[in-house]
Amino acid sequence: MYFRLFIGLVLGFCASSLATAQGRDIAYGSHHLQSMDVYVPSNPSGAIVMLHGGAWRAGDKGGRGVWRDKAAHWLPQGYVFVSVNTRLIPDAGPIDQARDLAAAMASVQRIVAQHDIEANQVLLMGHSAGAHVASLLAVRQDLQRQAGVQPWQGTILLDTAALDVPAIMRNGPARRFQQAFGSDPTYWAASSPDNYLDRRDGPFLIVCSSIQRNSCHAAQDFGEKASAARVATTILPVRLRHSEINRTLGQSNDYTQSVDNWIETLN
Repeated sequence: MYFRLFIGLVLGFCASSLATAQGRDIAYGSHHLQSMDVYVPSNPSGAIVMLHGGAWRAGDKGGRGVWRDKAAHWLPQGYVFVSVNTRLIPDAGPIDQARDLAAAMASVQRIVAQHDIEANQVLLMGHSAGAHVASLLAVRQDLQRQAGVQPWQGTILLDTAALDVPAIMRNGPARRFQQAFGSDPTYWAASSPDNYLDRRDGPFLIVCSSIQRNSCHAAQDFGEKASAARVATTILPVRLRHSEINRTLGQSNDYTQSVDNWIETLN
C-alpha cells in the first residue's frame, strides 16, 4: 500500500503549527474513493476517525464542515485526526460502505501504532449517513473480523435516524432511504444497527437534534435496545439543526464541551 505522507504544515487551518505530518489521499483500497486524510499532532496520544454524511451517495472527507474545526480542536489535545471517504451508491450500498470503513479503521490502527497509540485509543465518529455506517460497523463483529479491525475506544454518532432501518422502510421512507436500502427486507435487516447489538459493542455517544427531524426518537429507541443488550449508550440532545451538529462540533461551545466530557469518561 502506498502512503503519500509528507512533513510540513497543514495548510489552511489555524492548528497547522501543531501538525508535524500530514497525509492527504492515503489509499486503504484500490477504488479512488477508498482514501483518507490524516492529520498528526506533534505529540500524538490518541486518534479520531471521522466519516462524512451525504445520504450514502455524496459528501467528501475534505469538506470544511467535516474536518476543519474538529481537527483544530482535537489536534492540540494530542489526537491524530483522520477524515475518511468510502465508496458511495450506486457503486456501494451502506453495508459495503461499512466494509470500506472497516478497512480504513484497520489501516488507521496500523498507522497510529507507529506513534505508540493502541487500537483501543481510537475513536470512531460519523455524521448523518456516515453515522449510520459507523454504527453499523460498530455492531457488525463479522465486518470487523474480516478487515482485521481491533476493538476501539468508542463511537460517536452525529444525528442519524437510520438506527432501525426496517422501521424506516415500512413507514413511507424518503427517497434517500429508498435509494440506499432498496426494497429487500433481508437487506434492511442486515443494514440495521439495532439488529446486531451485543454486550461486546460500544460505548456509544449519540448526538441528536432536538429541534429537527426524528433522530432523538431513533436515538432513544436505540438506547433502550442497547441497555437491554448491556451496551453503554449516552444520548446527547442538542438544540442544533442537522447540519449544525456536524459543522459546529469542535468550535468553542457547550456542545463540544459535552462531547469532550464524554470522551474523558472513557480514559
